[in-house]
Amino acid sequence: MLSDDVRMQSYFRAISENEECFRGKVILDVGAGSGILSMWAAKAGAAKVYAVEYTSMAQHARKLVRRNGLDSIIEVIQSSVEELILPEKVDVIISEWMGMVLLRESMLDSVIRARDRFLKPGGTLWPSDATVYGNAI
Repeated sequence: MLSDDVRMQSYFRAISENEECFRGKVILDVGAGSGILSMWAAKAGAAKVYAVEYTSMAQHARKLVRRNGLDSIIEVIQSSVEELILPEKVDVIISEWMGMVLLRESMLDSVIRARDRFLKPGGTLWPSDATVYGNAI
């Protein structure tokens, strides 16, 4: 994801141009990886961000969060969504779940589980939908 400039700029613009959707909110970042989306959400004014990463990349994310001075807002949790325990429901779930052709990374199931378990009524998913176009050639 980090090397995909178009994707990164799209996520950055979506968050930074919609700060009112993040300001004062509790955010869950599913599959946080390096924590970049969590950090952008925190800089957009989130009150609390839970950055959940299953792999050991969570350790790297903790260092990046601390170095950016955001460790009072962002809590990096190394866990699967299925085993995750949060002390509260969240207002927004952000995730970069889209792999090649929207399927490759198999993250969508985790995002759906997170939505069902942790999203407050009226909460939002970022992104919330996607479209795949095909054309016979």
